Amino acid sequence: MKPVTRNILIALIVAVAALSTVMLMPGSRQPMPEISFTDIDGGQHQLADYKGQPILMIFWATDCPGCIKEMPELIALHQEYADQGLAMLSVAMPHDHPQHIKAMRENKGLPYLITWDEEGKMTAAFDNVRVTPTHFLISPEGEIVMRKIGELKIESVKQKLASMGLTPAQS
Repeated sequence: MKPVTRNILIALIVAVAALSTVMLMPGSRQPMPEISFTDIDGGQHQLADYKGQPILMIFWATDCPGCIKEMPELIALHQEYADQGLAMLSVAMPHDHPQHIKAMRENKGLPYLITWDEEGKMTAAFDNVRVTPTHFLISPEGEIVMRKIGELKIESVKQKLASMGLTPAQS
């Protein structure tokens, strides 16, 4: 295969992956993985600790323009739904650095839980996440009900949260 053809094919595959949204059909829901992790401040957690409430997992990187662009909407989503039970977990990719992650949290005022996937265990557990941002919405029953590669469509998430009985906080 010619290098130009190969590069075009690779670019096409990456573009399709970055723009795709995969909504899992009700009959094909996958259970969330059983993983434990340490947050950026050293706190110990297990994903199972959040069972019984919806969880939005956000795989991101400090050098990802799309990740940074969507942060204001994610902050607003947290403000609207955290009191209703939505847990948001931000997973920084293995190539990132704790000091950069903490600086981003401070600079952007990120209110939700942040972890650094230093060894790649979380990205591996979630079907080898490689593209950022990638999001997973997990139902209160512990089933993955949405996977979105690329910037999140907040209205779609709000519709799914409504189907789980959550309503935004009143201003």
